Amino acid sequence: MRTLTGIAFATLLAHADVSQAAFARLVGVTPRQVNNWCRGRAAVPVWATIIASVLQHRSAEALTIDLEEACLALTAPQDPRP
Repeated sequence: MRTLTGIAFATLLAHADVSQAAFARLVGVTPRQVNNWCRGRAAVPVWATIIASVLQHRSAEALTIDLEEACLALTAPQDPRP
């Protein structure tokens, strides 16, 4: 996946109807960092682009639930039987 420009990233967030502050809360970074990405003052990480792209089709609330469930599945004891 290619790195997005700040404008392209800001457009992704706008199309997903997600504010910079809401995206920051969702991914655990500061709003200032997201603003730096959107203004082109810092490179947009690939993982942020992926999450912003997913938000085009999933709500932030649904994505948060998905991520929490994935984390629980990773930390749950695994049954050694096949």
